[in-house]
Amino acid sequence: MKYPESENIKIKNFFDACNEMIQGRFILSDIKISKILKAIANSEVLYNLFAEVLSDFKFKEEFEKAKTTNKVNGGYFAVPQDDEKVIALVFCILLEVDNQKMNLQNFVNDYFYSPEGYNISYSNFSLSVLVPFKNAVLNVLGCNEDGTPVEEEEEVEETIEEEEAEPNHREKILFANLRMSLNELLSVILRSKINEEEKEELKIIINAMFEAIEMESLKIINALVIPLEHMIGKNKQVKFYYNDFKECLVQFYFN
Repeated sequence: MKYPESENIKIKNFFDACNEMIQGRFILSDIKISKILKAIANSEVLYNLFAEVLSDFKFKEEFEKAKTTNKVNGGYFAVPQDDEKVIALVFCILLEVDNQKMNLQNFVNDYFYSPEGYNISYSNFSLSVLVPFKNAVLNVLGCNEDGTPVEEEEEVEETIEEEEAEPNHREKILFANLRMSLNELLSVILRSKINEEEKEELKIIINAMFEAIEMESLKIINALVIPLEHMIGKNKQVKFYYNDFKECLVQFYFN
């Protein structure tokens, strides 16, 4: 679908506002949320999209599911797999914060806590909630972050074979780096003085991460980061290798 040029600019403003909140820190997050909501209201395309996904959406029910029934992350907050539900859920959260019905700092501390401080907790929140939200809007709109619609399938039939023959080398390298850093982290954990019961729990989480890497599923990896970080805590022997792993994960979004 092609949009008027004026809509492309408005959609770009929305993604710029999302990126500002994703890449920033908690400070002035209320202003950043207002920018996102204003960008939605100012764009006919975005307004119609959000109106559609919010139709019959049960916020409280989906919020509880994200908190308590997800098997992957041990009960921590994880957004749904369905793009439209992700969009609706995160929009409602942002709206609740903007209307001062939800305290963002408390929400982040409750579900994305890191013993390394609030900025790391906020980073966990960004990777687990804001990034999937932005990506879901990109998927549903079928456009790039500059608001330009992705070409329709029939327009690119000639290039399909060529694209399939040229895999995304950068992403393959990033997943390979992620696997290597996770191997190093596991090796350090096994040699550390962490008690055996906690080691077994950490091995379960890390093995699940290895499976997610094989699937190339960043959603599952991000969901598993929270319990992994919570269990590692401030263990200095392990923390250095965990931070290296986290840095490898961040590269998927900011390079």
